[in-house]
Amino acid sequence: MQDKGLRIISGVLRFANGANWLAAIGFAAAVALSFVFGDVIAGHLSTKYPNGNVVGTIFILRIMAVLGIIAAVAVHQIFTRLLAMVGTVRTGDPFVALNADRLTRIGWALLTLQLLDLAMGLIVVALDRMGVDHATWTPAFTGWIAVIMVFALARVFRVGTAMRDDLALTV
Repeated sequence: MQDKGLRIISGVLRFANGANWLAAIGFAAAVALSFVFGDVIAGHLSTKYPNGNVVGTIFILRIMAVLGIIAAVAVHQIFTRLLAMVGTVRTGDPFVALNADRLTRIGWALLTLQLLDLAMGLIVVALDRMGVDHATWTPAFTGWIAVIMVFALARVFRVGTAMRDDLALTV
């Protein structure tokens, strides 16, 4: 019997991963086009910020797009590992060492996202000092809790799997 919930979760993860890659492609296009249309962008920035650091602002915008690409790779790691874990639930054996490894990879991806978030905070400070309009930023403490939680769950999976394997050998 197919679990409807697992089908929905798999579909959502696949859709979200596709949207994630579309965002990554958009960031890559933005970087490439920022070189092609660099003079046009510089002209607009010079008009808006007559005394501003146009070259520095364009550089920061490119860095932000590159960070977006890196974030997309991390998010891809999360989505694909979750899809694989859902697959083990579907087959009826989710408590396997491979899922502990997958959770560890998810933990590293979440840590990467948190570090990228801190980098964005530094970028906001830099833009603020340059007098350039920007979105607000606040540190995401819940993300740090998620990192710790996922690494702890990976350890629980690893130990639980080893205990189950030991029990299977004694029976």
